[in-house]
Amino acid sequence: MDGETAFRLFVAGVLVVAPTMLFLGLWRGLMALRDDDLANRTLNGEFGPISDGPIPARVFGFAAPNGGRGSTGDESLVRCPNCQSKNPSYVDYCDDCLEPTG
Repeated sequence: MDGETAFRLFVAGVLVVAPTMLFLGLWRGLMALRDDDLANRTLNGEFGPISDGPIPARVFGFAAPNGGRGSTGDESLVRCPNCQSKNPSYVDYCDDCLEPTG
């Protein structure tokens, strides 16, 4: 067998084996993340209950212009038709449930 044929066989072997090894490494990494202690502790409720309801918009940084520290006194408030929380009249979406305020 000459050098070119050996090189082609080597490259073909690498091209066949490398994706398989990368996939197996990814699989092992995902299994390690799945079995992680933090994930298990979170699912067991060690850090508090996991809410089934909507996540408040302020968690994602959608707060009132004054940082969500109460009314500035110069705006009127409207109630959300979905969750009944109070919102400033200038907002288009509720701070808590992200539904349109109307």
